[in-house]
Amino acid sequence: MRICSAILSIILASSLFFLGCKSVKPAEPEYAASKKVFVRELSVINLPVEIPLKTLEDQVNKKMGNLIYEDQSYTSPSVDDLKLIVLKKRPITVGISGTDLLFTIPLNIWGKGRWEACSFCPTVEKETSFDVDVYLKSKVEIQKDYQFRVTTSSGGFEWKSKPVISLGPLNIPIDRLIEGVLDKQIGAVTKEIDKQINGAVNLRSQVEDIWKLAQEPILLDDSTKTWIRIDPERLFMAPVTGNKTLIRIPLGIEAYIETVTGTKPAPLKLKPLPELKQIAKGSNSFVVQVRSQLGFEEATRIATSQLGGQEFAYGKKKIKAEAIRIYGKGDRAFIHLIFSGSLKGELFLSGIPSYNSETDEFSFTELDYDINSKNLLVKTGSWLLNSTFRNMLQEKLKFSFKPEMDQLRKSMRESLKNYTYKDLFTLKGELGKMNVQDVYVTGNQFDMALLLRGTANLKINNLGF
Repeated sequence: MRICSAILSIILASSLFFLGCKSVKPAEPEYAASKKVFVRELSVINLPVEIPLKTLEDQVNKKMGNLIYEDQSYTSPSVDDLKLIVLKKRPITVGISGTDLLFTIPLNIWGKGRWEACSFCPTVEKETSFDVDVYLKSKVEIQKDYQFRVTTSSGGFEWKSKPVISLGPLNIPIDRLIEGVLDKQIGAVTKEIDKQINGAVNLRSQVEDIWKLAQEPILLDDSTKTWIRIDPERLFMAPVTGNKTLIRIPLGIEAYIETVTGTKPAPLKLKPLPELKQIAKGSNSFVVQVRSQLGFEEATRIATSQLGGQEFAYGKKKIKAEAIRIYGKGDRAFIHLIFSGSLKGELFLSGIPSYNSETDEFSFTELDYDINSKNLLVKTGSWLLNSTFRNMLQEKLKFSFKPEMDQLRKSMRESLKNYTYKDLFTLKGELGKMNVQDVYVTGNQFDMALLLRGTANLKINNLGF
């Protein structure tokens, strides 16, 4: 990572101020327990999953044919002197209200009736057709085992033309008769809708695949060997909502996120998919803390490639960096420098790395010589112990990373605008704020805590219907 590499250059630049020392070889410094410790924070990513209503409409219309009901007998299944054919007139439409899907089924009903004025009178037959809209309501829920479920019930119907049959001098209303038939058929239709939708949406399988994939280290940048590793903790969901065009499933994830520079990190122990946690209200915001790691071995390699063998001048004197080693103890970074030239020897400098997120400046607090180097400087009466010099040194070790951070923010914003993965989903987001919280020394590495805030939506393009 460019920022990590630049920080190492800053740390090593402090070695230029050892020119007033004699050739010495102090012992490696010791340091007390850490005061400034990296505490990883859970990243919270609200990522609403959007399913176009058109997708459900196409599925339901495909599965349900045009013929809804047919009775071509006056006497079967009962003697009613009526024949009926119920057809789907137009495609079924789907809307949403709150957490309910609303289905409108436009029907055309053909009816034929017979009438006999008396036992010896001729039979009169008459046929007609009329339209009716049937309304269904499906409650949508995602259960804690990630099963997508709809439960459909009748929402009534509306006659578009009054169902009557004119037989001779009589206009016979048949709405009650047909309503009885419709009530029975609607019950069958609701079961069919539940069957088709619930069987088509295999949400658990898709979530489980993503959950497993997220726990595998992913190479972000081959040139710097930078990997991202996600340690997910839990998934959560708010009640389903929607609008005229889509269903919104407010899913979210809580996870620890880190990047590692160098060799591929070992995969985390695979966690099983946890139960889905239900929350009261959804959002599309995310707050992500990325833990960026750079091991001291890798840091030493980068530092040696950048500064090893270079000469530095201070007044009339020059020194050459022969060898460099980076390591840490407690909360301090140590630079072990072996140099030659006007002076020969090795010394240690330590400080606590710090980052100002408002100005994007990296600096050191409590910058000083380690205790062994300081004792040697006291013995030689070196002017390097002067507090004015140390204050000047600390001020010089402030470096701006604003150009790099601005470029990184720009790149992130471009990436979030419109990202499509194959034909499965499209991610659209907006980065609100991105800054470095702080820099730490942890174990055998540098840790940088990068905080990102913004919004994002995930639109499902293909549910595998």
